[in-house]
Amino acid sequence: MKIMMKITMTILITGILSLTGCGKSPGTGDGQEEKIIPVNVTRVVRGSIENKIPFLGDIKAYQQVHVYAKVPEQITALYVDINDIVAKGDVLATVKDVSIRQGVLQAEAALSAARAQYNNVKTEWERIQQLYKESAVSKMQYDAVKAQKESAKSGVKQAAAALESAKEQLANTKIKAPISGIIAARNYELGDQTSPQMPAFTIIDVSKLKIHIDVIESEISRVKEGQKVLVKVTSYPDELFTGRVDKVYPVLNPLTRSAQVEIVIDNPDYRLRPGMYASVNIITEKKDDVLLIPAHAIIEKTNLQYLGSEISNTKVTTEKHVFIVKDNLALRRFVTTGIEDGGTVEILTGLNTNDILVTLGQYDLADSIKVRIVGKDIES
Repeated sequence: MKIMMKITMTILITGILSLTGCGKSPGTGDGQEEKIIPVNVTRVVRGSIENKIPFLGDIKAYQQVHVYAKVPEQITALYVDINDIVAKGDVLATVKDVSIRQGVLQAEAALSAARAQYNNVKTEWERIQQLYKESAVSKMQYDAVKAQKESAKSGVKQAAAALESAKEQLANTKIKAPISGIIAARNYELGDQTSPQMPAFTIIDVSKLKIHIDVIESEISRVKEGQKVLVKVTSYPDELFTGRVDKVYPVLNPLTRSAQVEIVIDNPDYRLRPGMYASVNIITEKKDDVLLIPAHAIIEKTNLQYLGSEISNTKVTTEKHVFIVKDNLALRRFVTTGIEDGGTVEILTGLNTNDILVTLGQYDLADSIKVRIVGKDIES
């Protein structure tokens, strides 16, 4: 009986030792393999970043002018058509000028007659002056000739003014461009009779363009005249055009609580056109030589702290952290952020230049866990 108990105890002890020894791996104390997390990384760099406010708006001509015929007459010549580029002072069309030319000739003849009359009276005035000095003529005769001279002089001025008016009317038979730009509309054909109510042409200046946007009250303090603006249109999806804030209107709309802002874009090659729909970003701030990381590398956690029984007494705090890799270990770093532009974020505290930052796999990590780099967005 004693022999059987001894054999049984020996077998039990041997079994226990076998179970505790066979499951161990080298280098571990709990019998389990150590978990290594695969991650992608990039390097923390320094660079420039911009703070932008996005808007949408319609592109408009910088200036639009309706050109009217100043003389209501028949169109005798047309020199431009829609889409033609014109310079200030170019003749766009002419109207019938036969009667106006005759008026000019008549005014010239009237001026010549008035000058001749004045010269005759002036000669008589000079003679009467001398005789009056010698007391050879009366004061009445002297005053009469003097009045004739002044009347003749006035007649010359009136005739000269009439001639200038006739010449101006003749010049007005040429319809000229008051600004440089593009012919956007032409409302008459050859032989049509012009009307004071209908413009002959519409000219738009598109060497510069403007966009009006409405900026809400909470954002208007950030917008200043002269700020750089980035503009994109669907017609040129791969291009970025630049403009500037030209005007910030001082009064807010009481209904929308927003202020109108005018943006001006230089358009020397006329590629942008009025009516295009534009995506606009006003650059309100720019920082150079700051730490930058991809926004998706940041893990954000919201904490709720209940200070009482009421929901209004709840304190909400947010913390942001990332993981960096050092000696094959993931190390948690709490960060504070600044400007965010698209997919890039400025880091104010928590990281250093050239830190190796986890950009994929970070949600599987804990502090000081082992990692294996499987993808890099950096140069070795």
